[in-house]
Amino acid sequence: MAVLLVGLTGTTLRAQDSEVIFERTIGDEVMTVAVQREAPVILRQHPVHGFALRNNLAYDAIGTPNLGIEIPLSDNVSIGGSFGFKNWDRILFWDKNQDNPAKWRNMVIMPEFRYYPAFIGSGHFFGADLMYMHYNAGGLKIPFYKELEEHRVQGNMYGMGLFYGYSWWIGRRWRFEAEIGLSGGWRSERVFECAWCGKDLGTNKGMVLIPKVGLNFVYTMGKIAKDE
Repeated sequence: MAVLLVGLTGTTLRAQDSEVIFERTIGDEVMTVAVQREAPVILRQHPVHGFALRNNLAYDAIGTPNLGIEIPLSDNVSIGGSFGFKNWDRILFWDKNQDNPAKWRNMVIMPEFRYYPAFIGSGHFFGADLMYMHYNAGGLKIPFYKELEEHRVQGNMYGMGLFYGYSWWIGRRWRFEAEIGLSGGWRSERVFECAWCGKDLGTNKGMVLIPKVGLNFVYTMGKIAKDE
């Protein structure tokens, strides 16, 4: 299929399949020149050519150091996950206040899948994740979790959920993400008399809803192609 692009005096330009055809009429003769045209160049801002590391500031705010990774599988799909580990009793490890009844240690592992409608690392994204958490906590006021305020609980939690987020590039390798989601899961835990004592009161099991909040700083590793 030929498409007329430009008409000049004595010259016609046509695009046909992978060629641009120039035709010029000189007197009674027609001179034709066919030039191969290159495939169109698709411009993308900050295309990712490697994996990315991220830190969730929301987890940092509650005293849980964490690190996440994202590995691109295509222009729109990635896999990855996050790992958090808190091995001290207070929210902040330097808190030595003995009058504070709270105790909280935990480890969390969250593998995930993401889909970006535009391009990895840019704009809206949707995802699904799995979660495993081991915890030892007590003396904490958390809505709908009365056992945690009155006793100490130690156990495991398993869940899966969905989330939505948005990603902004703030530098050549840096970006910022905000995400929110909800997971449903199952917990199995031992209940103890108080946050700092060890009398075993039995086992507690049941379903649980787990909100997810992410405020992530992300650093892109590897090579980033220059804008065309």
